[in-house]
Amino acid sequence: MDSSGMQLKGLHTIHLALRDVQALIDRGPKQTLAKKQLIQKRQADHEAARDRLKQARLLADQKNLQLKTQEARIAEYRAKQNTAASNREYDIIKGQIAADEMSKSVLEDEIFETLEQIDKCQLEIAEREKEVAAAQAELVRYEAEYAAEKPGLEARKATLVQQLASAEGCLPANIIPDYRRQIQAHGADALAPVENRSCSACYLQLTQQLFMELRAGKPMFCRSCGRLIYLDAEADE
Repeated sequence: MDSSGMQLKGLHTIHLALRDVQALIDRGPKQTLAKKQLIQKRQADHEAARDRLKQARLLADQKNLQLKTQEARIAEYRAKQNTAASNREYDIIKGQIAADEMSKSVLEDEIFETLEQIDKCQLEIAEREKEVAAAQAELVRYEAEYAAEKPGLEARKATLVQQLASAEGCLPANIIPDYRRQIQAHGADALAPVENRSCSACYLQLTQQLFMELRAGKPMFCRSCGRLIYLDAEADE
């Protein structure tokens, strides 16, 4: 590898390392936001479970009131039955009692089902509360972890920025404008090694003449993708 190729490889390595460090720095706020959104979702699930419990209890109260009304009506019919003036009146009241007893049985079944639903809602609420607490604890843990890591990441970034400026200072002045455009367009992927006489970014094969010029240390941008290319290792002609 010629000295120009070594310089460009070093420059490319710095760009890649800087991109990785910046990704780790940026990841902190993104992860924090995602964990806060998860907490909001867990809290919404918890509130929905509480609403279901409230509705189930309200339904149980309504049905219990209906049951008491039904029982009072049955008791009233039984009192009337004892004072019936005729067999016909007695049988009519008996039929009314039987109908109300049937309705009462249905109501009792519905109340039992509603009470079971209340139990399920209470269990779900307890589970949702655990999920909220776990999500909140995870946020606290991650924020502490990121706060501890961030200074080191920022220091590493500052070092790489200095190294980048030094490495860019070795570039020929005439290629700087095109280099800047490629950096703006592709970031760390603005540079690409040549492997098997082909640009590793777009796989365009270099002609013999271009390959020899590259080996001789001539700065060169890929004629297809525009990347600043360099020899990563010695290759057979």
